[in-house]
Parts: sequence; C-alpha cells; structure tokens
Amino acid sequence: MSMKTHLQLLSLPLLLAACGEPAPMHVENLPWQIETLADGQSRVFGITLGKSTTLEAKRALDKKADFSLFKSADGSLSLEAYYGTTRLGVLEAKLIAEVAATQEQLKQLAEHAENLRAQPSGAWKADLRDEDYLTIQNWPVRSLTYIPTAVQFDAELLEKRFGKPSERKPIDAGREYWLYPDKGLVIMLADKEREILQYVAPSDFERLKDKISRELPRS
Repeated sequence: MSMKTHLQLLSLPLLLAACGEPAPMHVENLPWQIETLADGQSRVFGITLGKSTTLEAKRALDKKADFSLFKSADGSLSLEAYYGTTRLGVLEAKLIAEVAATQEQLKQLAEHAENLRAQPSGAWKADLRDEDYLTIQNWPVRSLTYIPTAVQFDAELLEKRFGKPSERKPIDAGREYWLYPDKGLVIMLADKEREILQYVAPSDFERLKDKISRELPRS
C-alpha cells in the first residue's frame, strides 16, 4: 500500500468532506464496524449473520445478488450469493454471502439446477431457476466474504482497525490467517494478493476455523 493510500484510510472521515462542507461525524458500513450481539450473533454491513434473510440482505445492501449452487468434491452442497463489486461506506469490495440451508434443502434445488459447469477447485457450479429465488429469499445469510478492490489493507492498518488477532496461522510464504473469534472474523493477509475478510456469527466461529484449518499445510 502506498503511503498516500495508507494515510487516506487512517483518516476516512476527512475523505468525506466535500469542498466547503463539514465532514460527517460517522461513516457507516466500514469493514471493521462489527457489532457483536448478546445472543452470539453479530451484525456487519447492516446484516445480522445467521438471522437476516437474503431478502433482508438485499435491502440492507440495496443490491441484488446472483445465486449459485456448488457441489464440492466430497459431494456436499452449498449456496452462495454473489453481489459483485459493492460500495460499502467509502470503500468498494467484492461481496459474497453463504446462505444457510440444510443439505436436503440444497438437494431439492440441485434437482432442477441449470448450466452445470466444473470449477478450477474441483467443485461444480450450477445456476438456479428464477422460481427458486422466491424460496431462498427467506433463508438466512450464514457468512459474508469481503474482498477489497480499491485499496490494499496492510498489517499495520488491520491491527489499528481490528486490534491484535488472538491467533495467527501461516499458510505459505507471504500469506497468513488472522483469527478474531470474539468478532467472528478471519482475515487472510497476503503480500501479493487482495486480503480476504470472512465474517460469521461468533457462535459459528469454530465452523469457520475448522474450514480454514483444512486449507492449511500439514506439518
């Protein structure tokens, strides 16, 4: 990150000041504005993870999503909502939601999914019919993945905004995971790639931790 960009991010409220107008006191929907709730859930970007439905997420983000069904190499199914590049606060990022559903519910979607195609990861991806959107609009958002597009967050900025992680897990040269279980957050920090922020409800953090642990090199 350039020194100029870094200083801009550390002074976000100043960026919002129009010529001759005072800067707002508070900026909404920044990636470090995570509200933890007493019931083990959390709210970020106006979405309560594990509770807000995909319809409520659409209203909070003011943006429609493209839904895709995925089948992994082990046969398990998952449903994702892709919002594309989305402006949140004063920053832009690619935003992807994982939709909470049982395997039985997803199997019913798979029975009439369309345009099945292989992915580089070994998974298969399929599109849903328009009729299915009425069904999944009532399913909750389980997790969010946030990938900044306009700026790169370095370690100094991340620690300033999110605090010190409770744990760091090296992936390979130049990449590591930062874990924040109390926030329900995992950050993939990389020297040469965009950072990836994954949000879940704190009560669901162990599932996310198990998922990333399977991706780590074995010692």
